Amino acid sequence: MKNNIQGLIIGFVLGISSFLYFRYIAPYHICFKEHIQLFVFNSSYVFSYFSKPAAFAWLGGDFLTQFLYFKGGGAMIIALLLVAEWLLVFMVFKRFFVKQYALLWSLLPVIVEWIFLPQISFSLALSVSFILALAAFILYERINRTVGIILIPILYMIAGASVFLFLILIILYDIYCGHRRWVYWMVISGLAIAIPFIFRHSFLLTLKQAYCYPFPDFWKGLSIVTMATVILLFICFKKPVGAFRPVIFQTVTIIIMVSILVTGLVKTTDKEQEKLLGITIEAYHNNWDKVLDIAEKAELNNPVTTCFTNIALSRKNLLGDRLMDFYQPFSAGLLLPGRPGPNWFATMMTNDAYFHIGDMDMAQHAAMVGMISLPRQRSARMIERLAEINMATGDIPAATKYSRMLESTLFHKTKPENRITNSTQRSEQRIFKKDTIRKATDIKLSLELLAESNQDDLPAINYLLCYYLLNKDIPSFFRAYTSYGKGQFTPVPKVYAEALLVYFAATKSSIDELTMYGIQPEMIKAFGEYTRLYEKSEGDLPSMQEKFPNTYWLFYHFAVMNN
Repeated sequence: MKNNIQGLIIGFVLGISSFLYFRYIAPYHICFKEHIQLFVFNSSYVFSYFSKPAAFAWLGGDFLTQFLYFKGGGAMIIALLLVAEWLLVFMVFKRFFVKQYALLWSLLPVIVEWIFLPQISFSLALSVSFILALAAFILYERINRTVGIILIPILYMIAGASVFLFLILIILYDIYCGHRRWVYWMVISGLAIAIPFIFRHSFLLTLKQAYCYPFPDFWKGLSIVTMATVILLFICFKKPVGAFRPVIFQTVTIIIMVSILVTGLVKTTDKEQEKLLGITIEAYHNNWDKVLDIAEKAELNNPVTTCFTNIALSRKNLLGDRLMDFYQPFSAGLLLPGRPGPNWFATMMTNDAYFHIGDMDMAQHAAMVGMISLPRQRSARMIERLAEINMATGDIPAATKYSRMLESTLFHKTKPENRITNSTQRSEQRIFKKDTIRKATDIKLSLELLAESNQDDLPAINYLLCYYLLNKDIPSFFRAYTSYGKGQFTPVPKVYAEALLVYFAATKSSIDELTMYGIQPEMIKAFGEYTRLYEKSEGDLPSMQEKFPNTYWLFYHFAVMNN
């Protein structure tokens, strides 16, 4: 009875603590797993899983990944997975340990997996593979033990490399029970080693992949190694462990578990990456205020963050006012290069800005490149974007194809119509009015063509103006502002007014010209004070920054391009 109560307490604490961690500390890491995955309820899609080993592991893992779409739902799913693993590990451990020891020590493999779960590359398929191996051993122990020969090839096909945990558990259990079945061990070991080698070509896997699949590397399977190691050590040191008083042993065990968990999570939880993922996910849900809130608090100095911050500012019609309030790596943060690169995350996120300004050709190109750059070349987020793009450009057959894929999912099937309708309304006026041959990387030409095609296209006009500003091309900015911006903005946005004053000062324009452009007297006065302070301090950055923070004048005079 005491052990049952202790077990309930351990399971409850494990479930609640893991739920709180994934809900409030690493929610965006979990949600992003769903963004780089696509599960379609389609027979041909489901059967495609059987073209590789670990078919059931991937099938189950990808099915559960759908629920990570929701922050609370994702945290709940992972908490339930960890509790289920703990129960199965406990059922295995109690065949080797005293029950009171097994309750606590069965937490160790689960804690190790918990530490790795926030990593984007850690799929839920790995957890399902682990669970399948544990369930197979429990089944093996309860029925005729000669079925191991049959279970090993089946387990490799449905769970992949976790078959080796099953093999180790069989051998360790025989040793624990005092059995020495050398011939049987050699047969099942040979079978487990031979099957991946024999079928590697059929599964189109390298030799390393055949023996590790679905685990991408050794560290992702550390929970399996930990479990086998704990059992081996207990078998070797069974008598010394039994010499400890239960209370002392359990206290030491709890201290060890908590220390491993806290240390592991502190070392592996990437807070900066969590904020970056949060920005991209909130942008996906059109929560632009939240994007700006995260960007302001996080101060992440990277082009992806800047790209989404600028989109949010543009959505809120604040780009011309608050451009300098955030980190700007010159024009690199406006539009990310839509080409393959070593950073698949940045490649995946490239399409958002192009879609926002209405460059549908580049948005579609970037979305497809982003899709093929992903580890498994599938993404519900990319499919949604392709559906939006093709609907906006009037390619109904292509849009219908992508929409049908989304309709076969759990949580995206209700979104295509709303998202496509909205995207069409906001993008139908932001497409090129004529076919033009251009380089995909020629951002300047794309923005100029968009502004020329539709002079009511404020997102493209704002991006064109900011492109010139961030490259310190003041004459081109003035010409573009005169052609597309003059009269569009009332009052003149702060950053644009500051840049216009730089141009007027360089060209020694009259006060009448300043008046024609609607620059407010307060801004003119501030520019005069800035100029006098700049000359008096001989360009001393700290004193200028203290008096005129977040101004374009500071960027123009002091920003330097680094390698």
